[in-house]
Amino acid sequence: MISIKSYFICLVILVTHSTAFGQNKYNLNFDSFDSINQNLPNGWFKWGSYENLNGENLTKEKLDNENYVGKVISDRKGKFGCITYRIPAHYTGDTIRLTGRIKYENVKGFVGLLMRIDGNSKKRALAFESMQKLRIKGTNDWKEYTIKSPYPSGAKSIYVGGILGGKGIAWFDDFKITIDGKDIQTIEETPKTYLKDYNVTALNSAIGSLSMPINLSTNDSLFDSLDPLMAKLGDKKIVAIGESTHGSSEFYQLREIITKRLIQEKGFNVVVLESPYDDIELLNKGLESNSLDSLINKHLFSIYQTQEVKSFLQWYKDNRKRYDLKFKGCDDSFWVFNKLLQNNLKSIKIDDKKLNQLLKQLKSNWTKSAVNSLKKEAKISASIYYNILAIENHLKSTDNLTPTVEEILFNSKNTYVNYINIENRKPIQSRDEIMADRVSYLAQNKNNKIVVWAHNAHISNEIIVDDEIGIMGRDLKQEFGKDYHTIGLSTLNGNYSFIEEKFINGDHFYTEKLKKAKIQPTETYLWENALALNGKSYCLDVSSLRQILKPNDILGSVKLIGYAKETEDDVYELPFLKLFDSLIFIEDTNETTPLYD
Repeated sequence: MISIKSYFICLVILVTHSTAFGQNKYNLNFDSFDSINQNLPNGWFKWGSYENLNGENLTKEKLDNENYVGKVISDRKGKFGCITYRIPAHYTGDTIRLTGRIKYENVKGFVGLLMRIDGNSKKRALAFESMQKLRIKGTNDWKEYTIKSPYPSGAKSIYVGGILGGKGIAWFDDFKITIDGKDIQTIEETPKTYLKDYNVTALNSAIGSLSMPINLSTNDSLFDSLDPLMAKLGDKKIVAIGESTHGSSEFYQLREIITKRLIQEKGFNVVVLESPYDDIELLNKGLESNSLDSLINKHLFSIYQTQEVKSFLQWYKDNRKRYDLKFKGCDDSFWVFNKLLQNNLKSIKIDDKKLNQLLKQLKSNWTKSAVNSLKKEAKISASIYYNILAIENHLKSTDNLTPTVEEILFNSKNTYVNYINIENRKPIQSRDEIMADRVSYLAQNKNNKIVVWAHNAHISNEIIVDDEIGIMGRDLKQEFGKDYHTIGLSTLNGNYSFIEEKFINGDHFYTEKLKKAKIQPTETYLWENALALNGKSYCLDVSSLRQILKPNDILGSVKLIGYAKETEDDVYELPFLKLFDSLIFIEDTNETTPLYD
């Protein structure tokens, strides 16, 4: 089934602006209504596929005491209908909550509240939340429900609504929106500041006072240029080093030098890459007996199969025992965790019949999980989660749960946790949330000091888009505070490497060829354009910059290019200065060098 979220992100709509009536700015109780000229209460409009012929599918209904409510009635062909209201997002805060009362009759699919928050893009939402996953159906009298979402800084429009999926009738009333607990009807509106309108002289002066030049001419000069940054990082628990593209050579050069210095000078001992956990564990296992090239080819995403990544991994291979280093992955993989687990339990399972039985069940389910039916896949994958849990409990009961196996099982459960969430009607964990959990797990060891290599969009201190991308960094910042330090890496011009792969973790064949593309110019004035006014390459103390700029949540466009080729969708309007603690800007960069032709 296609998700309602997908419908709304792709839907092109005509927006009806709301009007203030009485003491309330917004008609969230449906009562403001012109019975002669309107079918819907003021400010409300239709989303969805119900035909709404003669006003019968989406309308109002009058209850006692002049109380009007919204009403949605299914038709034979439509998949869903939603009565919707738009509010300009002239507010600031951290959490937005929608409460409303719902009554429903003979609902076959689902009924509930929904909330979507849009930014500058016409093609994607900044945040989306609904009650679809709860699958509330049947018949029930009036009851109050609530949904909530992080409130994104770049919000421009807030859409709230009542939704009916499938057959049935639903009534909605008494919607209430709060931001950080304050009623949107009375909360003070906050004007937003945009980069294009900001005082250029003041911004340049502030950036110039808090930036240090970076000399890229030699490794020695680059090493010395980073001294001020290194002074800030020594007492941190986690240092996350980002990248605005996955394929810029200078970014990996910077990462390598910063990471080596953190290891050699500051006692960091764990490096985490945005790549599948279990594949990297197998890469580690093979370092002594296999060539590095073959291990990279087999166990790293194609975007990382470069001379730049190999340079660091060669140093890691040569020095891991000297510094007691660990190299880890924080991404999902469904492909080799079973092999990894079986290999790590060889010494125990020889004499443990119960463990052998559990591992046999796991292997059987894992083998059957590659099916074409989504329903069967979900059922088998949920069984795999329970297999993993049973193995963990058995090893605990027999006192055979080693730290290494415990870590493997933790990451395996994370890989399959969403099948259990679906089964239990719990919220789905995003890829970013799962990656944050994996980094946090490593950080629970008091002896670990961690360097994370991931995209700017993942390490960011705030959510970037769609209530998903950026949750990794947001969650780690909330958990570790000042002990989590983000370093954004950004560029304006030059070339980068990319791969033509729609789903980077959709299979276990990391054989895509790296291609080269040029960063495209854009008519939009970017944060990168503003940064280029202050120098070719430098390190900026963003934390201090936020303290001297008023306001500091300046909204401006930023490029975030992933592992694929750049598109117009890679421009995001964001409060850029809130995303990172430090920033290294290089105006002109080059593509990474492929290991293989």
